[in-house]
Amino acid sequence: MSNIKNAYKSVRNRSSIAILITAAVLMLLISGIQQYSARKQIRNNLERNAEMELIIKAIDVRHSLEDVSLALRNRSWEFEQFLPYPDSLFAVTRRIVEQNPHFAGCCIAMVPDYYPEKGHLFEPYTLRRGEVIETFQLASDEHDYSKNPDFIIAAENDSSFWSEPYQDEDYPDVTLITYTFPIYDAFGDMAAIVGVDLSTEWLGKLLNARHMFPSSYNLLFSGKGRLIFSLIDEKKHKDVEQIMGLINDTTVEHTTTASGRITVISFVDWEDQAKGSVYYYTPRSISPWSIAVINYDDEVFEPLIKIQWRNLLLTLAGLLILAFIIQRSAKSISKLQQATLEREHIDSELNIARNIQMNMLPQAATMSRDDCDVFGSLVPAKMVGGDLYDYFIRDEKLFFCIGDVSGKGIPAALVMSAGYTLYRSTAAHESNPSRIMKAINESFCQNNETNMFVTMFIGVLDLPTGRLRYCNAGHDKPFVIGKETKQLPAKPHLPLGVMDNMVYTTQETVLLSGESLFLYTDGLTEAMNEKHELFGLKRVEKGLRDCIGKESIASETFIQTMTNRVNGFVNGAEQSDDLTMLAIRYVPQEKPIIFCETLTLINKVSEITKLNAFVKSAMAALNMESGLANRIKLAVEEAVTNVIDYAYPNDIEGNISVTIEADESRIRFILTDSGAEFDPTGVSKADTTLTVDERPIGGLGVFLVRNLMDSINYERVDGKNVLRMEKRFR
Repeated sequence: MSNIKNAYKSVRNRSSIAILITAAVLMLLISGIQQYSARKQIRNNLERNAEMELIIKAIDVRHSLEDVSLALRNRSWEFEQFLPYPDSLFAVTRRIVEQNPHFAGCCIAMVPDYYPEKGHLFEPYTLRRGEVIETFQLASDEHDYSKNPDFIIAAENDSSFWSEPYQDEDYPDVTLITYTFPIYDAFGDMAAIVGVDLSTEWLGKLLNARHMFPSSYNLLFSGKGRLIFSLIDEKKHKDVEQIMGLINDTTVEHTTTASGRITVISFVDWEDQAKGSVYYYTPRSISPWSIAVINYDDEVFEPLIKIQWRNLLLTLAGLLILAFIIQRSAKSISKLQQATLEREHIDSELNIARNIQMNMLPQAATMSRDDCDVFGSLVPAKMVGGDLYDYFIRDEKLFFCIGDVSGKGIPAALVMSAGYTLYRSTAAHESNPSRIMKAINESFCQNNETNMFVTMFIGVLDLPTGRLRYCNAGHDKPFVIGKETKQLPAKPHLPLGVMDNMVYTTQETVLLSGESLFLYTDGLTEAMNEKHELFGLKRVEKGLRDCIGKESIASETFIQTMTNRVNGFVNGAEQSDDLTMLAIRYVPQEKPIIFCETLTLINKVSEITKLNAFVKSAMAALNMESGLANRIKLAVEEAVTNVIDYAYPNDIEGNISVTIEADESRIRFILTDSGAEFDPTGVSKADTTLTVDERPIGGLGVFLVRNLMDSINYERVDGKNVLRMEKRFR
């Protein structure tokens, strides 16, 4: 007998060890798969963010260069005015340098023999040496500017251009670029070439103003692979030399991102052996110049590494806990102990199921914003229940629902979980309540052999306007609480899961400021006391009416008042049904408008010029920071272009109204057109892993607008598309 017990114990110990080893291997395998997926996702996000940063900074560089070139070309008249007076040109070049602190020098190289009295070559030049500005005649036998490549290119092409970066003996520590443009005499003949030398430090500051990571930085280089600006930091300077060598080395592997626009190079730092990646891009707007952003892997993957260590510790802790549980379980040999363990196991699973079910609902019971106040409560009659409620905000719309599954316990909880999941997945891209209800009903009706059904009420509240659209599927009518308390008119329809071809309709009303909605399940009205009396609809209405007139009618007030009254009514009697309540208070905040203007366009691409001027004027009036203004202008241009391209049929002319209004901290753009109905907020997020040919038209534009603006909101009002975009600028 002793040998049998020892053999049993040995087998049991070996089984325990095998279970621990198997669990450890599975945990490590799962952890490895999760880490691989997370690393891949982080890399994909990095590519998208790098692409977005490069596009935005290319726009910043383009606007900065355009501002410089436009300012200089606008002063060409000053040179042309003094062409008859050659000695006055010295003063003109000096005035240009004095009025522009970031200009290193300015010259006017006359066409050879233009002034015979001044000799073959004549080049007035002003040079800034620190705080001293010098003006002199630069041309000489040693300095024959007529042989300078920049002069030859400008003269032959009769056009302006930016030079390659170069070093000058007067500025040994600074990289310079020269903007060259021609000027003409009164007869329209080219008289001279004007060149303005600028330090590239201002471009460096513009590009490196902000980054995705603390050690990230940007480079700007020419088509010949030469840096347009240098970095002062010695460590980064060495990295830049290595990176520029890799970019110019055709033997190094150059890959592209999913969009095909961004080139990627991986590198290992010579000195620290730190891994990193270079993303560079040559936009058409500043071609042949290119912009690069450099990121280091230790910062990119730092959050993942922390999670990996945490998961490792949790895995070890889990294995220790598992070993303890196995050891304790192995000692449970009696039937009574087994029965107890089984009971505890069932209770534990039910508790976990309850936690999972409750965690599926909004994590915070209350949500408070400037424009709405929401509070929900769910008390199941058993460990798990069949009621549900949900709310979330998408594109400045409050989506909410409440539902009640027929039956109780685990079957009802499973149906509740399915209903919640279907609602979330459908409402994530659909804004029409009846369509959401139809999609959920069709799913419920498939293989519904248990004949369980669900009553549900779905609402979508547009927060900027108070417009409420809703659909009811056999649920109790909500109450509207304002100056008076009344039930919301709602067509009953059949519950979900009864008939697969059921047609649901959307109803509509408008909530006024300060009005509230109160939604509930029949667990409230059918709550019973020990005398089997029902709480009833009249007590619900009276409880809500008694809340009116209190100093603070918060949503929680309605829920707490009703909870106290129903508890007092049942007086300790066993709860017979799940009790769920949801209160929504609409309190839009009107801030004083400090700016409001409207522009009406026709659906032609040529109107974009008017739009840009209109937006730029508004940005200037609001004294908005240039980088933010450029991003906002890009978003508005993309949205209006989308309307021009798709709102009206071909050859049909239509109007597009663009209204800009702003309060002290936010600016709003309201686009209105009477074209075909189209909700851009319902468009699925653009899959930037697809090629340009594979990607659906329009998706990337909506993706860009979403990333540049704080919020977008769409409504179809009186046969018109109304798109609101908002951005905080202070």
